[in-house]
Amino acid sequence: MRLIGQKLLIPVLMVAIGGCATNLSTPAGDAVSAGTYNRAIAKQGLAYYCGAGNCDKPPTLISATTPQYPLSALSEGRSGLASVLFEIETTGAVSNLKLESASSSEFGEAALEAISTWKYSPATLKGPPVKIGPVRQQIPFDPSR
Repeated sequence: MRLIGQKLLIPVLMVAIGGCATNLSTPAGDAVSAGTYNRAIAKQGLAYYCGAGNCDKPPTLISATTPQYPLSALSEGRSGLASVLFEIETTGAVSNLKLESASSSEFGEAALEAISTWKYSPATLKGPPVKIGPVRQQIPFDPSR
């Protein structure tokens, strides 16, 4: 995952975004396939997530749900994107969430709410867990999915 001074794009949960090899189509509010997500993390490689020796094993996703699609946006057929920054604690909990950008505030709020519930197995360095981040997660909202 992202280390201080580096940027990271974790594989997208709902649809592929430029450069991501993962296409995970999951209805809003449903559980995300942690296995598929973690295979995409592994594909990017240890150096990508642990950078200059801040970890020797990247975090792995244990559980997550997709954001609830805002009803007003869904009824209007609007799509959008939200980008959230967060840290993964030594406990695997997500902390210090910050909305980096969103095409609308309702997409940003939905993404923040969903990501706040995610749980990871933390990154490690020579055995003990280490805090990692900030991590960037982009969440696309597409009413056709």
